[in-house]
Amino acid sequence: MQAGVFAAPGQFIVEDRPEPSLDTVPPDWVKLEVDACGVCGTDLQIVKDPPGHPADPGVVLGHELAAHVVELGTAATSVREGDRVVLAPNLYCREQNLEPCPQCLRGRTNHCANFHTIGIHRDGGFARYVLAPDKALLPIAPDLPLGDAVWIEPLSCVLGGFNQFEVNDTDTALVIGAGPIGVLHTLMLKSRGLSVIVADLADTRLEQVRNAGVDRTVNVQVESLAEVVNEVTDGRGVDLIVDAVGGQLGTAVDLAAMMGQICCFGLNSLTPTVNQSRLTEHELRIFGTFVGVGTFPQAIQLLEDGMLQPSGLNLTMPLADLAEGLDLCRTGAAVKVVATPGS
Repeated sequence: MQAGVFAAPGQFIVEDRPEPSLDTVPPDWVKLEVDACGVCGTDLQIVKDPPGHPADPGVVLGHELAAHVVELGTAATSVREGDRVVLAPNLYCREQNLEPCPQCLRGRTNHCANFHTIGIHRDGGFARYVLAPDKALLPIAPDLPLGDAVWIEPLSCVLGGFNQFEVNDTDTALVIGAGPIGVLHTLMLKSRGLSVIVADLADTRLEQVRNAGVDRTVNVQVESLAEVVNEVTDGRGVDLIVDAVGGQLGTAVDLAAMMGQICCFGLNSLTPTVNQSRLTEHELRIFGTFVGVGTFPQAIQLLEDGMLQPSGLNLTMPLADLAEGLDLCRTGAAVKVVATPGS
């Protein structure tokens, strides 16, 4: 089968791999046939040189996948052959049949001592077949469009932060970054009736979020974000801010309204300068968010109910063309690239 592989720093290749076998994994694992798998910003970080996110060289990437079950391990009981599922790719103590670590005992599974991820630390969904524990699979409706189903995993991560906001429908929001994570935050904020400003560097992405109903977009290479915020809010500042790219905390503090809320979602190694005096005087609430805890069912429900319909932002392509797809994501020419390994 074809597989999209992190070969070495800076090298992503599509190569032939043998089909995975259930003989190599615990008996409660199953074999999935991948219907579609989305490209995540983490995938882009992994294949940078030097890598911006750790992964094991030689691993098949891809963790935002929708699939159907084709074979059961002898102890797999929670799914049946033919079931349509999504994968919760982060494996904690429970999914690995381990005694719970201190973080898992506290319900903080996203900080599990044994945390590892299918598609980063072991072979993932940029291939026709993938193996996974039955405990890591969630059923999805037969009529949920495949193009929406691949957004479930990133939406579950977004909800981990979004659910911490105290939202008032008169608030103004700013989303920094118009990639998939920024888009999902934007759609969630719009679904609550907020006025939303989205900032990015890529006109292509900004055009797509405008088509999704965003109130104001800002290409920060062309316009001053501070001036736009002052204009839109009459100098009051923004109530809710999402940093979907990382390293923007200083900007967020400068643009926040009195008692504003800032969600730090993006991950990178930048160390921005922060005006702590403004942070203190404005009584800002700042929180980080990493993955999501128990948010997959909510993500599935939102998409099955049609509350969010992000599939119009997809660029779908065969797995053989995925190296080109990664380049399109990297340059901002595409919001979400989706590979279809079976095509």
